[in-house]
Amino acid sequence: MATMKIPTRFVEKAKFVRVIFTDVEREYDALLHLMTFSFDWVWRRRMLSKMDFSREMRVLDLACGTGLVTFELSRRVKPNGLVVGLDLSPAMLIIANRKKHRSQVRCPIEFVRAAGEFLPFREGTFRYVTVGLALRNFANKLAVFRETLRVLLQSGWFLSVDFVRPQNALVWRLYSFYVFRVLPALGRLVSGYWDRTLTYLANSIMLSTSPAETCRALLEVGFRYTILEEMTLGVVALVGGKK
Repeated sequence: MATMKIPTRFVEKAKFVRVIFTDVEREYDALLHLMTFSFDWVWRRRMLSKMDFSREMRVLDLACGTGLVTFELSRRVKPNGLVVGLDLSPAMLIIANRKKHRSQVRCPIEFVRAAGEFLPFREGTFRYVTVGLALRNFANKLAVFRETLRVLLQSGWFLSVDFVRPQNALVWRLYSFYVFRVLPALGRLVSGYWDRTLTYLANSIMLSTSPAETCRALLEVGFRYTILEEMTLGVVALVGGKK
């Protein structure tokens, strides 16, 4: 089992994650689909199914990466709405902006480089805040949740879908073999950068907060209602909180 020391302090982890997702941006979308057997689309769309797109609104997509969730949102939000994708990685945002210029979107879309722990937006700006397969990457989740609560409108929702450690022991043994052994080996066939990134993925899943703990943290910072839904034998969880 390949282990990796992952920083926990905000500044160190922010730098660490930025490096981890540099030099993998060009292949990111294709390899994510391949390595999840295209289930990543299923998980993201399940998260989007919790959203009401019948009204004009603004949506913030945190840790947006190359914009996989962001662009899906922009195809569903009404034309007078707005979708903002936010990420710390310059490399990922370069790819997202390139995709923006050649994509057909239904509403305006903007990309912002910033940290989820320090959102550069006014209070009560967004109807929804989403995170797609990236909640593990934040160093201070409580700060992210507090900032999310601040920028949400009343009755707005925070929604996240992410990899977690499954509770079933047999599923975890099979899953850990795949993420610790198979994925890094596949990554090495592409580049040394992907070996590094996929080793981080495996370790971040092993250290991930349980979905129940995430819901408790949302309630702790002031969300008044939470949802939790496990998917694909418990290897992915959808969690949400309502302001």
